[in-house]
Order: sequence, then C-alpha cells, then structure tokens
Amino acid sequence: MPRKKIKCGECTNAQCFVKRCNFDFITSIDDKKNQLVLKKGQPVFQEGDHVFGIYFIQKGKVKVVSSTSQEDVQQIVRLATDGHLLGHRGYGNETYPIGAIAMDETKVCFIDNNNLLEIFKANFDFVYAIMMFYSTELRKSEDRTKNFGRMTVNEKVIFSLLYLIDTFGLDSNNLFNAVVSRQEIADIAGTNADQVSRTISQLRDLGHISTKGSAILVNDLDGLKSGVRKYL
Repeated sequence: MPRKKIKCGECTNAQCFVKRCNFDFITSIDDKKNQLVLKKGQPVFQEGDHVFGIYFIQKGKVKVVSSTSQEDVQQIVRLATDGHLLGHRGYGNETYPIGAIAMDETKVCFIDNNNLLEIFKANFDFVYAIMMFYSTELRKSEDRTKNFGRMTVNEKVIFSLLYLIDTFGLDSNNLFNAVVSRQEIADIAGTNADQVSRTISQLRDLGHISTKGSAILVNDLDGLKSGVRKYL
C-alpha cells in the first residue's frame, strides 16, 4: 500500500478537521501522521481490527460497512467523502465495530491515538468540530433507522439514492458523482440488487432518472424526492 507524507498547509481539502487546529499544531502534525493511498476495493481497516487511531479522508469515497448474519453479505451503514472521519466509532475501544472500504482511489491521513490525544487537549476548535461531526452523523444514522422501519422497499431504494446524492453530489451533467453498483445501493437500502434494478426501472419510466450501464443521471431531482417526501 503506497504511502507518502503531505504537508497540511499544502492540502487543498478545506473541510479537513486538522485545519481547525492552532498553526503550531498543524505544522507538527505533518511529522506525526501517515498518508495512505488506497485503490478501489481496498480496506482502510476491517471490522475487528485493533484501533490505533483515526483516519481523515483527504480525497475520495469510502463505504463504512458492517457484516450481517448472512455469510459474505455486508450492510453499508455510512458513506464518507472528503473531510470526513473514519474509525471514530472505534476510538477508545480495542477493536473497530465496523469496516471501511475505498469506493474509488482514496487518500486518507492517519493520526495515532497518542498524538490525537495531544491534539484534543490543546485545540478546542478541533474538538468542537469533531463533536459536531459525531452529532450530525448520529442524527443521520438515527433518521435512517427510524425511516427505514416505516418505508416500503421502493422508498428505501429512493431514499438510498438521495443519500448517495447528498454525500457525493452530482457532476456538471447531473450524473451521480460516484460509480455505485446496484448491489451497493441494495446494501444501503437493506434489500437485494434485483429489487434495486426494478425500482430504478420504475424511476426511469417516470422520467426522474436515466441510466447508461451502471451510471445514473438525475433528470428530475424534485420528482425523485417526491417518492419519499414525507421522510425528508
């Protein structure tokens, strides 16, 4: 796995939490962190791995996964992108309760527990920003859990498509700004790839989206939202 250091002051990711630190700490972090460059499908860490620190996504897309009772079946519990944290659910515990897998080429910066504790003690803005991130992610997770318990399968798929858009965005042509398989959408929605394909076909017939292979083009975002409006 290739590794190289980058200077935080030269990093173009304005959302990174490290940028909330005092200048002296930002400079010192350069000497204390590692950067990992992962290819699509490579794990950042795996469920059950020992916790040595927290990962900060500099650039890329990651799915946070949890194993299910079925062999070789994963549930996507969260999506993460530039500026997000990974591994924070394991911080303070012995092992990670979830895993994280790169969805495309992804660069992450790793800070170990000892150095992270030093940063926490000396940088209030850094701690506050991370606390707010925890709070926002917890609220989103609770909302998904609550809503999924009341949704039809079609609604779960639509909600999952909107979650992908909310996290990764759309490009200038209104294409999903991520290459996502039908199975990955199913892993978010808690269903199967066949059901995802059926829902996508229905949305295409309604004119809300278009497809070209696995790529999804959004023609009518409001129309897409209308299918789950009561949950938004």
